[in-house]
Amino acid sequence: GQIDITGPAWAVQKELAAMPVMETVAGPYGEEKKAVADFKKAVLMVAGAAVKLQMDGQLNLKVEQEVVMNIADMLIDLFLAESLLLRVEKLSTLGQKPAGQEVYDAILRTFLHDATARMLKNGGDALASFAEGDLLRTLLMGLKRFTKYPPVNVRNNRRQIAAALIEANRYCF
Repeated sequence: GQIDITGPAWAVQKELAAMPVMETVAGPYGEEKKAVADFKKAVLMVAGAAVKLQMDGQLNLKVEQEVVMNIADMLIDLFLAESLLLRVEKLSTLGQKPAGQEVYDAILRTFLHDATARMLKNGGDALASFAEGDLLRTLLMGLKRFTKYPPVNVRNNRRQIAAALIEANRYCF
């Protein structure tokens, strides 16, 4: 089958052209939900720009496999981030679980911290492969806008995750 990314990609382009709105996130996992939503926008922006240039005859994605690989890597991180968020949210409603909720939250936040950097890198690599000048600068600003996540103390999170594994003396997630 085929997936229409053109329509949603145009919506992201329109959002980029508009003034940024400072969103306040509320509720449990608000920052995480915003990060996943922004990851989707980043993928649509990069893939949409590539598809537009292909439609204009300026890019051949059959030849530019590195661009496709970068977008695929972004999609993988997006899928993992959304799946992990949904799983951790569901676990927060359950009583019995192998580890405390704070450990699952640490896993989620550490993953999102790392995924944000990978999304920025893969998106930047793809964009720099086919765009230049003002277009590249504009797209990179958009990518930076869609790859923000609050700073996380990953050292403490990783120690907390490791402590849960050591205490269980097995893989308990």
